[in-house]
Amino acid sequence: MLAAECAWAILRAEHVRTRELLARLETAMKAGGEAGVRQRARSAIEAIERLQAFEETTHRPKGVVMLNMLRGRSSEADGLLDQLDSESERCSGLLAQAKILLARAESGDNTGADVDADALLRQHRQLMSAHLHKEDTLLHSHTALLLSPEEWAAVVSSISKEVGAARKRGHRRSPLRGQVSKPAG
Repeated sequence: MLAAECAWAILRAEHVRTRELLARLETAMKAGGEAGVRQRARSAIEAIERLQAFEETTHRPKGVVMLNMLRGRSSEADGLLDQLDSESERCSGLLAQAKILLARAESGDNTGADVDADALLRQHRQLMSAHLHKEDTLLHSHTALLLSPEEWAAVVSSISKEVGAARKRGHRRSPLRGQVSKPAG
């Protein structure tokens, strides 16, 4: 089960990185005084984009093969996977909504967009923290029980391939706020 422990060591290290990025985002939202609303909004948008890039090009791709192998093994595991998928979608939606509000605040909208964004980001942080805990505990338990050593070897060998493909997709994005660039030609 060395492959399993190696895979989980990588995933847990990435959870630590995700928590660090969440803390940076929280710090950006708390910046006050001289910075002003516009600068705070710009800093928060940049922190959100770093978090989104990490999730899309580094963390999520590593679990693709593992989650696909786990699906269909037990109704309990399938329920957990559905719950985790739903939470991931909710987290992505909260970040997207917050980013829109922060862009308004950055452009000078004084209707409290930054306050509304802060509320969304607090919800996101709580949901993401619970989500990471479920991955570290419940998902880890299910994978330990349901995946064979051979399947774990396939999971570990797939990690670099999946991350490489995700990074290629990420490089096709414009550096400006995660917009997808149009193909040349």
